[in-house]
Amino acid sequence: MRLLSEVFANLIVIGLIFGGAGSSTYIIAVIAMAVFGLGYSMMGGLRASLRTDVVQMLALLIVLIIMSVQTVVGPLFNVDAILSSSPDITSPGWVLLAVAGLQVLSYPMHDPVMMDRRFIADRRTTRLSFIHAGWISVLCVLAFGMLGVIAGLNKESGEAILAALNRLFGEPTMILFNIALIVSAISTLDSTLSSAAKLAIADMRIASERVANGRIAMVALTIGGLGFLFLGSKDLFGAVAVSCTESLYLTPVIVISIFLGRTDVPSWSYATSFIAAIVDASLYFLETSGYTGIVGSLTGAEHKYAKLLYLCVGVLVVGFGAYIIGIVSNRRSRIAARV
Repeated sequence: MRLLSEVFANLIVIGLIFGGAGSSTYIIAVIAMAVFGLGYSMMGGLRASLRTDVVQMLALLIVLIIMSVQTVVGPLFNVDAILSSSPDITSPGWVLLAVAGLQVLSYPMHDPVMMDRRFIADRRTTRLSFIHAGWISVLCVLAFGMLGVIAGLNKESGEAILAALNRLFGEPTMILFNIALIVSAISTLDSTLSSAAKLAIADMRIASERVANGRIAMVALTIGGLGFLFLGSKDLFGAVAVSCTESLYLTPVIVISIFLGRTDVPSWSYATSFIAAIVDASLYFLETSGYTGIVGSLTGAEHKYAKLLYLCVGVLVVGFGAYIIGIVSNRRSRIAARV
């Protein structure tokens, strides 16, 4: 599911660069990039994906530096306006920050694209690369966030963020920006497909370990990602939110089993946490796609971020509750057996 949502999310990025959601240019761009990414991945696998990772990071950094400098020295940069852009603590931005706080432990450990990197280098190199990737990513996220806030402050009524950025920064800069987004999306897509081949063939052993079977797994994942895309949801955040919510079943594992060292957790507790995460992620997808209104009617929440916050809290309550009950019941069983 995590890998499917990666394909889904990155194809949406490509489509929105070329046209509005559902338009002919959007659909053509999505299908063309899916075919291109699949072909590239089938030829090179993980080794090829590493090359695009390097190119993607360089392109992204160059464009972000250009746009950040252009923003800071330009007339639109106003520190007071940026700091006061979201004064209401119940606004969607603060709600989303609360969601991120709940997901900060589980989401990184549920990223197979990043985790697969640990198999291609020694432990020290891997550790250092993750440390440096951390602070670089924080700076990039802050830079992207600043661009989004400034575009939001200066956009016209009904204007999309990308259209506002194009008007504010001019076409030459936005062409570079779109190229960086395309390269970034392709880079993530080929890494995702390579991870899918490893997961299906090397880890799950669905078929024998042959290159041809790995390529078949890549094709299946691409078709699955396109299927999700054309089910009706064209929300980029929705794809990320679904995989974030799915990963929350790992939070009790990390806190109780890893941090606290408790190994006396029954398997049904883990299964309960997992099922709760999958059900809530499915509910969010159905809710934001317009198929149901269950979450809104039960909680009274109207904005999708508020609904996501309720769902995340629900997953954690069920997951930690199942773990605590499981540990207590195991302890009582051991005491009863001794008596």
